[in-house]
Amino acid sequence: MTRIQGLSLDTQNIKLGLDRIETVLNYLGNPHLKFKSIHIAGTNGKGSVCAMLNSILIEAGYKVGLFTSPHLYKWEERIRVNGENIRTAGLVKRNARISRIAKDLKIELTPFEKITVIAFEYFAEKKVHYAVIEVGLGGRLDATNVITPEVSIVTNIDFDHQEYLGNSIKKIAYEKAGIIKPKIPVITLEKKPEALKVFKKICFGKNAKLLMINPVEKQKSPLIGSHQKANEAAAIEAAKLLKINNSAIDSGLKKTAWPARFQVISKSPMVIVDGAHNVSGMKALVKTLAEIKIPRPYTFIVGFQKYKNIEGILKCIIPIADKLIVTRSENPQAAEIKDIKKLIGNKKAVFADSISSALKIAKKLPQTIMVAGSLFLAAGAIKRFDAAN
Repeated sequence: MTRIQGLSLDTQNIKLGLDRIETVLNYLGNPHLKFKSIHIAGTNGKGSVCAMLNSILIEAGYKVGLFTSPHLYKWEERIRVNGENIRTAGLVKRNARISRIAKDLKIELTPFEKITVIAFEYFAEKKVHYAVIEVGLGGRLDATNVITPEVSIVTNIDFDHQEYLGNSIKKIAYEKAGIIKPKIPVITLEKKPEALKVFKKICFGKNAKLLMINPVEKQKSPLIGSHQKANEAAAIEAAKLLKINNSAIDSGLKKTAWPARFQVISKSPMVIVDGAHNVSGMKALVKTLAEIKIPRPYTFIVGFQKYKNIEGILKCIIPIADKLIVTRSENPQAAEIKDIKKLIGNKKAVFADSISSALKIAKKLPQTIMVAGSLFLAAGAIKRFDAAN
């Protein structure tokens, strides 16, 4: 994997705000205003909705940009046009150029701001018809919130990134509803009264139509889990607002692919990888295991980012984990194994210093292997498993 100077996953680099990116984009001629877009925020499900909409729009015959985060393996994945990643050489060159421009303007862009600028300029140069844009963190002060989309989507509201977004559903809803623009329709699947109250107030003030929808009854996408019915409903509603025909919607949904979302990477032994990294995401994973009747016993391989609610996530896992293997990803922000050990209480666990070691241990056990807790851990598991086979 090519290391790209100035692009880092370190959370110490997170600085919310729009002033810096707006200044740089203005200098570049505002490339983000040269294509139509769909903006997606929410605690969980953003990536799945993005993947579905991307697939639908491509099936409808459009040239489509897709901007998502984080990546599984490399930064290039975050910027795609009709399914193809931006080339490494192009990303390196653009990153160096944007860095020079920012320095000349005496602006210190964060890594996420840089990759966002690069995506917008790339999509403008490629003359995409639509760009599907996933919010990085929150919404109101997220670097992506300089666009004026055709439609906005807020999938759901739950607890995550409280250090940036606040410690209540009301505060988190306010931050994510910050993507709502005047007279631009807003789709949500959220049902919590305190969140909807925020949405309704903001939509009323901005004369934006709020569409509160329900999950589809029959799922068409291959993504696994009943929670995907909600994501699918959001994608369908957005597509209809864009006047996409039913044939393209159906075909696009059926062709949707989004890795590390309850992804079965092996059937013998049964190995499932999921990027669930917060309490609500882990609850959805546990529910999916029950829904599709994956055979027990379960061996859970877990690892987390150190800034997550690890104790809360473990409370979801421990009651159903017959075996627990604790490890860490290669991400610099991964929680230390010794710190996780303190939180597992009386649960018996095995500790492995890497995902490779954890998989070796798990493969000796005749049971379903479930890797979860972090997208970075999920990526490591897929990579190691593919290499080993």
